[in-house]
Amino acid sequence: MKQFTLLIVTLFCIGIACSNSTDSDNTNSTEQQQPPQNNDNNDTPTTLPNNSFVHITTNGKYTYIADSYNSIGDGETVEISKEYWICKFAVTNAEWRAYIDACGESAPIYWNNGEIPAGREKHPVLWVSYNAAEDYCRWLSSSNKEWLFRLPTQAEWEYAASNNGSIYPWGDSADVSYEDGILTSRFNYNGVIAAKVLNNPDQVATYNNERSERYGEQERIGDIISINSNGGVSGWVKHSNYTGFIYTDIFSEINSAGGNTCAVDAYADGISWCGCYNMSGNCWEWTSTVEVAQNGAEKGDEVNIIRGGSWYATSSSCKVSFRGEGRRPSGAYNTVGIRIVAERK
Repeated sequence: MKQFTLLIVTLFCIGIACSNSTDSDNTNSTEQQQPPQNNDNNDTPTTLPNNSFVHITTNGKYTYIADSYNSIGDGETVEISKEYWICKFAVTNAEWRAYIDACGESAPIYWNNGEIPAGREKHPVLWVSYNAAEDYCRWLSSSNKEWLFRLPTQAEWEYAASNNGSIYPWGDSADVSYEDGILTSRFNYNGVIAAKVLNNPDQVATYNNERSERYGEQERIGDIISINSNGGVSGWVKHSNYTGFIYTDIFSEINSAGGNTCAVDAYADGISWCGCYNMSGNCWEWTSTVEVAQNGAEKGDEVNIIRGGSWYATSSSCKVSFRGEGRRPSGAYNTVGIRIVAERK
């Protein structure tokens, strides 16, 4: 069990001027802080749609809930050397729109002809590499004289996500159930999309991966995928022969539209102790910590660690204690988004 002392929690809003730059025991208190202003140019100051940040101060040390092999209780102790402000929400498609309009960057591949898919303005932006996320932070920082924006370290991320060692933001149980076709969940994981498609179990899916031994064959969704009473999903994927739900045309259509994400302020009953949303599920989030991956296709490679799970992930992978997952910094992925932190310049 990690030991730490929380000294203060402060909610505040950061005003950002648009720029064309290319470049144990917890004691919690809250107070409102006026947003810093930067009006030294002729641009109209703008405020990000999800501009609430949580001010966190630690005693300088943090002990991970688990080690990188996910042995609970074996996490190492690391430094969190200074205060930081973490955004309550992941960066949205709308916020990314403002960035690419200002800087001339390309839109993510799932946008329609360079436009945000309808109704997804407040969903997390995906298909953004770590390198692109750093460019975004530099752009935000260049527009503000008082605040530096960056990606969180893995320790900063987990500290904000876990309630004094809990493996989910709200406790140690996933708290998921599935009964009479209704899924009850505090977070957006692969059970949510499974429950959605199982509302019509007789719809027919076609296996559409050319490497699949069942390529071109059709099957009822209800015969491909299922959910148990605890929300566990069966039939999601079988990589050995390219079968399972993710190798069907129905999944491909969902994925090409940006996946089964939700708005960044959804699942209010799953927020962390400090008020951060979707630290479990919806999208993985980049961290600045570099380690050797212990899971997935990147296993054995040095990668930037990602945390939190996603709409595609199992409920276990959405634990805030779950470690060992990472991606190459130059790559962009259908389940990985961004949460930023700020610090005083």
